[in-house]
Amino acid sequence: EVMVDNHFTVTLEGPSIDQEGVLLDEFFEAVKGIQDALRLMVQHLGDREITRGQPPRWVRHQSRVRLTGVSHGSFVAELALEQPPGNQPYLENLGSRALDAMLGWDGTERSTLPKPVTDRLYAIPAGLSEGVQVWYGVADQLRKVEIRSREHTMVEVLTGLAEALLHGWLKEVNWDKRTAQLHGYAEEYVPLRFQAALDEEMLRLATQYVEVTGRGRFNRQDRWISVEIESIDGGRHLGEPFDLEEFLNAPNPRIFDPDRVVTASEPFDVDEFVRLIHEGREIGSGEPTD
Repeated sequence: EVMVDNHFTVTLEGPSIDQEGVLLDEFFEAVKGIQDALRLMVQHLGDREITRGQPPRWVRHQSRVRLTGVSHGSFVAELALEQPPGNQPYLENLGSRALDAMLGWDGTERSTLPKPVTDRLYAIPAGLSEGVQVWYGVADQLRKVEIRSREHTMVEVLTGLAEALLHGWLKEVNWDKRTAQLHGYAEEYVPLRFQAALDEEMLRLATQYVEVTGRGRFNRQDRWISVEIESIDGGRHLGEPFDLEEFLNAPNPRIFDPDRVVTASEPFDVDEFVRLIHEGREIGSGEPTD
């Protein structure tokens, strides 16, 4: 689980931002969109139905955000959740929990976050100039989440698949959503997804040191965005160091090969691709999706 101390950053990068700064409208759109998503997440964690319009007072109180500083180069806004009156923490601490959940998002529509939250995040790029990119994250950790449009993200899912062989501690297993996290020695972790066929293995190996094979994709910083598990093995003893020679001598090691990454031909019709994805979901589930 990503742990924060209620402080986070919003970063904007784009043409001439390092020399000319950021348009106030675009800065407001980015920060307001993230705060809206945070409020929706607080409402979800409070076991309340997410509703349209003005959020309830208890949601607003636990999702107030204060601007505490800015940095130049890439434009970085330093933000913090507003402290409760008297600095006495809220009993349920929903604001911090919501921020933790958003920092654990892998940026995809098939998400660990509620759909209204991801819908609001996906809407942010539409209010920005071409070429402006937005991230939110934690200043003293490597974890950053890039906010991209839904259509752009779906194209990346199609074109960025690669084979993966990973080792780490299996944590945060969620059998309802079939998601998990693979933690290494540093703060970073890899978001995992698994099918029903692996339910028993995930239950047996939860919290153990495991070897995972599957297919996933990278972000622009060459970090795994998410990996779909094909197999999981808990044979390696907890804490046992990774044996490079054993890995290289494996009969069929799964190593990322950039020459084998599936790419889309040009031109690529994003709207048609999104339409086909939604149609496929309706056929597979028997229920319409929004």
